[in-house]
Amino acid sequence: MNAENSRITLLQRTALLCALLVITVVAISAFIRLSGAGLGCSPWPHCYGQALRDEQRGVEPTANTQASQSITLARFAHRFLAVLLLPFMLLLVLGGFTMQPKRWDGRWVSLLALALVLFLAVLGRWTAGARVPAVMLGNLLGGFLLFALCWRMAVIGRRRPAEDLLSRQARVWRCVAVAILLSQIVLGGLVSSSLAGLSCPDLTGCIIPTPVPWETLNPLREPHFDPGLLPVNAEGALVHALHRWTAAAAALAVIATAITLLRSGRRSAGLALVVLLGTQFALGLLLVHNGLPLAMAVAHNIVAALLLANLLGID
Repeated sequence: MNAENSRITLLQRTALLCALLVITVVAISAFIRLSGAGLGCSPWPHCYGQALRDEQRGVEPTANTQASQSITLARFAHRFLAVLLLPFMLLLVLGGFTMQPKRWDGRWVSLLALALVLFLAVLGRWTAGARVPAVMLGNLLGGFLLFALCWRMAVIGRRRPAEDLLSRQARVWRCVAVAILLSQIVLGGLVSSSLAGLSCPDLTGCIIPTPVPWETLNPLREPHFDPGLLPVNAEGALVHALHRWTAAAAALAVIATAITLLRSGRRSAGLALVVLLGTQFALGLLLVHNGLPLAMAVAHNIVAALLLANLLGID
């Protein structure tokens, strides 16, 4: 292996390390966000939205000491790993643009990833105590896209024979799948940020209020709650239903992408999409059936990030 290949391998391994850091931050962020919604609290589901009830009544949070300590520790780990990520991103950018005689193919991706890190750092100032979903959605999408970019840098530049290159049909389906998946992720973020997790209590019971509350889709609007009732946010049934319907559309697009990959001989890439999609589908069903357990909700976020990264990482 010559010096140039050694440097490329080092940059790719650094990108993989960044991807591991980011997916860990995404998981911790999901734990913090969903803990704030009351998932995993006791007695369930009557404690759903308990933090909101306490805030409106002007009393101290009723979460137990162990849960409070877990969230405090999670916040510390989140900040530490986020700070640790920055120097590795700078290393990728500097290495990608200064490598001689040929610059690294992932240099522009690394620059975009660095911009996302800085964006998330600035957004973090408004995250704590934010009431509008837009702030949470910025963190959610930023984290997912950052992980996908790091993963793409880790796999970019692998030499493939001409017959193994991605077909035009596969590229089109991949773009469609990414677009629909991003929309579904946004809707999922709206479900959690508007405490709409129990607005559709089972697989078939999703009653959308009339007139249709389209304003619930506005990420700059503070959601309306009734913390004394279940569901906490009846209007959230619209967001929840759209999240489910978009998930079905995303599944079809991912399956179509996987089929085109399998037909073109990209067996491992196609099977990875099928496995991740099946896992995500099973988690979605179990979430509804079991009443939104915290660990399963966090896993649902992680698998969504992995699915997006695999789609964007296909080359």
